[in-house]
This record gives sequence, C-alpha cells and structure tokens, in this order.
Amino acid sequence: EPDRLLEAVGVFLASGIVDAVDVNSNPMARLHMDSLWMSVLIERLGVETIPHITPRDASIMGLQSNLLGAHSAGIRNLLVVTGDPSQLGGEAGRLDVYQTDSAGLVRLIDEMNQGRDAAGNLIGNPTNFLIGVAVNPAATDLEAEVKRFRGKIEAGARFAMTQVFFEWDCWHRFLEKLGGSCPIPVLAAVWPLTSFKLALRMHNEVPGIIVPERLLQALERAGKDARRVGFDWARSLLKTAREEVSGVYVIAPFKNPLAALEVLG
Repeated sequence: EPDRLLEAVGVFLASGIVDAVDVNSNPMARLHMDSLWMSVLIERLGVETIPHITPRDASIMGLQSNLLGAHSAGIRNLLVVTGDPSQLGGEAGRLDVYQTDSAGLVRLIDEMNQGRDAAGNLIGNPTNFLIGVAVNPAATDLEAEVKRFRGKIEAGARFAMTQVFFEWDCWHRFLEKLGGSCPIPVLAAVWPLTSFKLALRMHNEVPGIIVPERLLQALERAGKDARRVGFDWARSLLKTAREEVSGVYVIAPFKNPLAALEVLG
C-alpha cells in the first residue's frame, strides 16, 4: 500500500527543498513493492527518483526487461547495489540469483545505454540511464573498497552514494587512497540518529557503519533528549557537506520519512 509514502512525497514536493527521492529495493531483504514500480508512482507526482536495483532478485534477462519497462515509464536514475542476502530457504542468500555482481550490472546497464543487451543484440533505441553506485568510505579494508569503486567507475558508473558515516575523517582517508579527489559526483549519507540504543546497535551489528565514540557518549548523556542530539549532529554534517561532496541524501528515521525535512529545513 503506497498511499502513506506518496502522501509524504507530496509534502516533499511542496517543500521546494527536495530534489529526488531514494527508493530502496527490498531493504533488509524483506518483501516490498519493486523499487522501479514504486519510483514510477512517485515520478507521476512530479518528483525525480533514484531507485535501487540489485542482481539479487532476478536473472540478467529479467533485470534487463524490468529496466526496459522502467525506462519506457520515464525512470532515468538508478543506484546499483549488491543487496542484502535474503533469508529464504533456511540459509541466508541460498535462493538469491546473482548471475552477476554490482559492477557487472553497471556494465550491463551501460551496454543498454549503448543500445545492446547482455548478448550483444541490438535493443532498438538505447536507454539513457544515469548509473549510480554505492561506496563505503568507512570500510575496514580501504584498499579493497577503492579497488571495487574504481572498477564500478570503469564499468560505467556516473555518480555514487555513500554508506552512512558520521564524521568527515573517514571520507578524507578514502579520498587520499583514491588519489586526492573523486572522478564522479558523490552524494553523502546523512542519518539523524534518534536514540543511543539505535546508535549502539548500528555501531556493533551493522557491518561498515562506525558511530564515533564522542557521538555515542553524547547520545547516552542526552537520555530522552537523544533525538535532538542526533538531529543536531546530522545538521552539522549537512552544513559542512557543501565543502566536501556534490550533495547529500537524508536517511529518515524508521517509518517517519517526513522527519527528513527537519534536517533539510
């Protein structure tokens, strides 16, 4: 049922400060409406979207046919991600498809932009997708992350969206490993944490996310006022983002998309 989300999109549109809406593909590997279909509904309201697409859920032919349909419906932006492993079949990822990886899917979409399918057959009019990829500046193995990122750019990526981070130091270290600058535009994640408990869980249980000790301590000291601390921290990141990256995207608190406007406003 998309009605509640579409109502929020209407508020984003009226605010005049939101350029696009990011649409996850079965986040946490739990079933939702397909991100491409959801994005079509959103764009009919007049808001641009960035739907995620993953090689987890469909064959190469299935992915390309879905993309042809989305392109026909007006979708132009894509964020290619690996996707969380599903829990079907009694073992995480056991029934996932993965006929290619994220870099391979970028290459396939780039081929479609040149008018060819995965087998090299002409598809008629070429697609015109702007292909984005994920990058994690706070990755434990920065050398490997930089190598993967460069591979995605070589495959056809034209912009990137970061994993969540809470201080710019990790971004500076990533840029240094990358050679001092990034060859494509980057949108940095800004996540207003709402509680110490949430921050601790993210820090300890979600691979690739590091919550700085001083933020953890500030949230713990704040107690019931932790939400204000988390939002203030997010606004501080947003304030300095103009000097660091091409743009930001705000991860709204769970089931409360309109709270994103509290950070942006």
